[in-house]
Amino acid sequence: MTPVLILSGGLMVLMAVVEGLHFWRTRRITFLTVAQALIAVGYCLPPFLIAVLPGTPWAIGPHGADDPNPWGIRLYLLDLFEHLQLPEGVYLTVGIILFGAYGALLAGYGAARALSVRTFSSHHVPPGLLALSGAALGGIAVTAMAIYASQYDGVRDLINMGIHVRSGTFPPKWGYLQVLAQVAFPAFLILITAAIRMRASMRAVVLLLAAIVWTTGMIRVLHVGGRLELCAYLVTPLVAAMFLMRSKTTAILSMACLAVVGIFVANLPHTFSRDPFGIGMAMIQQMGTDLANHLLFTVADFGFPHIAAAHAVTAVPDPIPFRYFTDIPLGLLYMLPNFSGVETLPPMILSLTAKILPWIPVDLFSFGYYSLGTVGVLLTFAAFGAVLALFDGWLTESAEWLGQALRVAWLFYLPFRLLYADPYAALQSGFGLISGTVLIAGLALWAAWRRRGA
Repeated sequence: MTPVLILSGGLMVLMAVVEGLHFWRTRRITFLTVAQALIAVGYCLPPFLIAVLPGTPWAIGPHGADDPNPWGIRLYLLDLFEHLQLPEGVYLTVGIILFGAYGALLAGYGAARALSVRTFSSHHVPPGLLALSGAALGGIAVTAMAIYASQYDGVRDLINMGIHVRSGTFPPKWGYLQVLAQVAFPAFLILITAAIRMRASMRAVVLLLAAIVWTTGMIRVLHVGGRLELCAYLVTPLVAAMFLMRSKTTAILSMACLAVVGIFVANLPHTFSRDPFGIGMAMIQQMGTDLANHLLFTVADFGFPHIAAAHAVTAVPDPIPFRYFTDIPLGLLYMLPNFSGVETLPPMILSLTAKILPWIPVDLFSFGYYSLGTVGVLLTFAAFGAVLALFDGWLTESAEWLGQALRVAWLFYLPFRLLYADPYAALQSGFGLISGTVLIAGLALWAAWRRRGA
């Protein structure tokens, strides 16, 4: 494993240097910042964990062990590594390709940063129009969630059954309505923005609507068990306000806030929805005395791309032939509601890999390799870097709360496509944010066009 460790360590050092120079110039937490952190966690740190953890209490399973690990579970990262038994040369190949992929990401980022991207601004959108748009979007979310929830025996049953829905033991009706209800979050952000800009007489009404919409969205998040979504719901307003302060100290504090909340949410058990308050309080108490263990568990929990990438290198072109990026249009087609109940579309890459790597998502490296081998990885990372740069240009320098709120929400979504890159899964989990962002951007463009024409 020594050459793999050298490559992984070298890449982390390189990313630290790049990020240091980047932060010194921008004084901002950018989309590139988060992406580099996730590359380190997903691809670079796992080899060190695999080299160090076996034989320690952290690697011991809970049953029959004299000194079980702090979580009482066997780390899935180690289980996968031992189960696949891939040659060291495969991991070395992944490390070499990853170096090239990181270079392609920086090249794509630099090329896109050279483009002129208008910074987001909604200052000229009338607050009444914002309130009306947020109320309409929120109404869609509340209605969709109410219809979807009607198949359960109340809110508690809805939340408790979430784990069975995710495991496939309870296929729900009208699943597309649950996805549609994702628009609750952008509706909440729009309504809060409208309330900030409105006179006091109308502010209370808009804030009440925002509270209803937020509660609806939170119930949906607890039902689906989305830890990233939960984290976004909890910290977006606060972090957006901190980002507006525009200082190096504030940027560091914001990163620390995101890190603490992220560690907490990442360590939540999948049974969290059964007793959110009780389990949450127990986790808070435990984290106070066991922070190092929780940090280690978080890193191990997000270390699956290292294993998945190595598996992809061995699985292409046999037993999985090159996909040639067909999963992108397939992901769009799979988003359409299937009222017939008969599946006629070809299988997605995630359904193919799940037979070999259960519960392991398709990461960006694997997606590129399944699509077109090493060339596919380089193309995918270059395109991803360009998208990161475009969002940095559009949102990072925004001087208003709504722009920064969108920035935080997208920071919880876009860079994480490094870990969760399956197009269908990405579109499904991001439907609400994408739809809401399109609406907000449309309102901002309309207001700018009207102002120029005036």
